Amino acid sequence: MNISLQTSHSSGFWDKTGAAISWLCAIHCLVLPFAIAALPFLGLSFLLDENVEWLIISVSIIIALISLLPAYFHQHRQLNILILFVFGISFIVSSRLFLEENIALKIPFVLIGALSVSAAHFINYRACRKCRKCCEIELAN
Repeated sequence: MNISLQTSHSSGFWDKTGAAISWLCAIHCLVLPFAIAALPFLGLSFLLDENVEWLIISVSIIIALISLLPAYFHQHRQLNILILFVFGISFIVSSRLFLEENIALKIPFVLIGALSVSAAHFINYRACRKCRKCCEIELAN
């Protein structure tokens, strides 16, 4: 049985996973400042590591590349989806790089970023459901 990225994408797996990861990132960034004292007692002190944040952001970007780029180049060609993703991930990365100490600004940046990335995946999922090429790929498999 040959499973391609397009087959997985046509079922919406990568878009659903990408949206979930972007919200996991947002929750991590938003809850962490308030939960710092409790994490060691819960055995979750590894979540305080800066590398965990970058790992979540990196996974979000990789999933988006797997999901959004093939759909754009080989199927529906909706540039607004890529722009929305870049906008969202820029907000998330900017909040991590420049707003670490300013929680009042970081929260809206992270929320806007996560909402934008999730919206990009949702719109991509819907576009692929309506796209003739995507439907042909799904029917062929």
